[in-house]
Parts: sequence; structure tokens; C-alpha cells
Amino acid sequence: MNALGFRFRKQKRRKDFRKRVYMHASQDLKSRFMLLALVLLAHSLAMVMFEEMDWWQAFWLTMTSASTTGYGDISAASFWGQAATIILIYGLGIALLAQIVSDYIELRIQKKEMGIKGQLEWDNMHDHLLIINTPTLYTESYLKRLVDQVCHTPDLQHTPIQFLTPDFPDGLPLSLRSYGVVHQTGEATNEGALEASSADKAKFIVVLSPDSQDAHSDSLVFDILHRIKVLNSSAYILAEAVNDHNRDRFRAAGAHAVIRPVRAYPEMLVRSLIAPGTEQVLEDLFRHQGDHTVRLKVTIRNKSWADVVIALMQAGIGTALGYENIQGEIVTQPKAKQCIDANSLIVMVDEDLELPDSQSLQALFPA
Repeated sequence: MNALGFRFRKQKRRKDFRKRVYMHASQDLKSRFMLLALVLLAHSLAMVMFEEMDWWQAFWLTMTSASTTGYGDISAASFWGQAATIILIYGLGIALLAQIVSDYIELRIQKKEMGIKGQLEWDNMHDHLLIINTPTLYTESYLKRLVDQVCHTPDLQHTPIQFLTPDFPDGLPLSLRSYGVVHQTGEATNEGALEASSADKAKFIVVLSPDSQDAHSDSLVFDILHRIKVLNSSAYILAEAVNDHNRDRFRAAGAHAVIRPVRAYPEMLVRSLIAPGTEQVLEDLFRHQGDHTVRLKVTIRNKSWADVVIALMQAGIGTALGYENIQGEIVTQPKAKQCIDANSLIVMVDEDLELPDSQSLQALFPA
């Protein structure tokens, strides 16, 4: 008997705790709506029976009484009609209506706060850009530049953006929220986190390396790529790799493009999303291996840019990207028919190319 009493008391405490925690849950709000509807229906029925009103008059009286408007054009005159109004409307209806309004307002506030803190699942989000992880250093400034670049890229400017990261448990900075960015608070390696951020419905997924200097970050990125692959996501996936030897492993795990973490230029990441393949070209510009850029000292006067480009290509030297004019300014990709005066050329060449001497080079552009 004592054990049974203890069990009963224990269950009651859990129930009371649940009521306090979930007091304004949407399910409870629906239940109150149903109860209020039954009270209003019962009062309308009482007015039809006791006051001999038609259904519309009964409903009108019920609603004006429950809302405490009380126009006075219709009222209950009989004892049973007045008793029904006291019990059903004054005793139950008005209290229920006030409770529903209070619960609804609080529920909206709670949902807004949960949305700000990244605790809501964005079920209606699809064809979005999902950015997983955030950089360890200069997090806000990097993300702001990244989002700003996305928003100013015509092919992406209307694409919804969502972050999946544990770094903003109290909400994204206003500098990011002002762009309409949302986020899910959590680790992508946690069970259900990718589903909660609708990774399977995303159009683009970017997996950032948390620490651009720590090769162990690649292990985390690889784990996330594997989890995305399990979801059978059709998104275009771009991943960052600290160690170049992991690039093939990332591609085998589902990444369509792999780049090094370049925190100073988030524009390179965005360009990779809308023009796949350009990440390879852009990375080559920053290193000597493979195709790379050189500056060739050569004097060119009054020649079209098209003639300059063709001359270099026919000589097997490389592709001209720009030139230094006589004022010392660097001009990139001028019009094909534009005549230029250059003191040097910026050219993309192959790694194994042996550059010609200055005389041979100058011979390509006679005065």
C-alpha cells in the first residue's frame, strides 16, 4: 500500500512538472480551443431552448457575452437562460478565452525566441544554402562577408541561407539576422541535426573547416560528408580541406568541389558554388604548383588586347589575364579590340613552362 501510494505521488509530481514545462504547448492550446467551442455551442443551444431564439440570435448573444462586449440588444430573460449564461459564459467561456489569448501570445513569443536561438526545425525550408560549421577565429566578420557576397551574387541573391553550428546558442548576431539568415544550434555530427536543418532539401551545402590551420578539422568534415551522403541529398556540396591529401577522400565521400580554407576571400567560396570548377583556377592563382601567374616584363605600344592574347598563345607561353599600363596601374581583362600601352603583362603559365628570354619575348610585339 505504501509502495502504491509512493508511486501515485511520484507520478503526480511528474505530471505537475510536465504541466509547468509544457503549459503553453500548441497541443494544449488546441485542447482549450475545443473546450471553448463546446462551451459556446452549449450556451447557444441553451438560448435556443430556454429563450426561444433562432440559431443566429443565440450565437450572436453567446459571442457578445463571451467577448464581454455586451451590446444589450439581446439578453437572456428566463431563469434557466440566465443561469446557463452565468455558468457557461461567465464561469467558463470568458476565462477560457482569456487563457487562450494569453497562451497564444506566449506561444508566439516562445517560438520567436526559439527561432532566434536556433532551436526550431525549419521544415518549410528547401532549395536553400546550408552552411555547416563556423570558423574559430573572426567568426562574425567572416560570416558577414560570406553572406554579403552571397546576397550580392545574382544567381544566389534570393536563396535562403541557414547555418548549422553550435557557436550561436543565444542567437545569430544582428549583422547576420538583418540579411534574413536563420540557423540551427547544434553539431552536424549529432544525430538528427542534419535532418533538422533540412540538409536533404538543400540546393547547396558548404562544409567549412572549423580551424583552417589544424589538419584534424578534416576528420570532422569527412564525418559530416559521410552523414550527408547517407541522407541522399541532391545538393551541390563544397567542402574545405586543410590537408591537400584529403581532397580525393572528400570527393569520394560526396563533395563536388574541395577548396582550401581561405578566410580572407569568402568570395572564392561563393564563386565555386555558382561556377563549379573555378575554385581550381582560383586556387592555382595562389600557388606555384600547376598553372600559376607570372609577370612578364615587355613593352607593348598601341596593340589590341586580342592580338596580345593570341601572340602569347601561339608562342605557347600562356594566357594573358591583364597588364600594367604606362601609369603603373594594373588592368585586368580589357575589351578584345581595345588598344593598350603596356610595360608588363600578367600571364597564367604552366608549371613546367620555361619562360623565353626578354629579347624573344619582346620580339612577339614589334613596335
